[in-house]
Amino acid sequence: MLDLENCFAFLLFFLEIYHILGHISVLFRIRLLPRKDLVRIRYYFLFDLLTVFASSVLFLRRLQWLACLQIAQHMYYFITWDKSRPAKKIISWSSLDWTKSQFQHEWHLDSILGTAFDVGVHSAMGFLLGQYLSTAQIFVAIFLVKCSSLAVMCGPWYAWSSPWATTPKWVEKRIRPLQADECRLGWEQPVD
Repeated sequence: MLDLENCFAFLLFFLEIYHILGHISVLFRIRLLPRKDLVRIRYYFLFDLLTVFASSVLFLRRLQWLACLQIAQHMYYFITWDKSRPAKKIISWSSLDWTKSQFQHEWHLDSILGTAFDVGVHSAMGFLLGQYLSTAQIFVAIFLVKCSSLAVMCGPWYAWSSPWATTPKWVEKRIRPLQADECRLGWEQPVD
């Protein structure tokens, strides 16, 4: 029987799994957007933190300390979007532009660990929310996440592309060379 609590748990579970899939796609370079498109989706960071807030603070009432860390991280990026060096760097690192740049072979542990932390937070919330759902509801939610993410990441109307496959020409036109201040925090050694 579906009640309001179960419906809310289903919606939050769907959103947490959606965020996991999106972050894993960026972390493992499965599908990325050009930097100029990432700059325009600043509100995704706000949506991401609101999902964790709703899951942890409003619904589960567990792991608020973890949610607060993730929320603080996302608020910083949202407020300083494409202005601070860390925000510029995470935008660049998460973009197709990075994979086509001179920086593509560098390991940037701060970006990798930050994105992995986000995957971990969403995974913890998803796991706890899954305890409120039946097995069938979990499979339905995962199926809906897969369908909706395929529509967004593989649909012809967005510039999502695989950095390791041939990039469509219309997406390639949206990629530009990255500047050092978009890829560096300021204390790293410059690339030769």
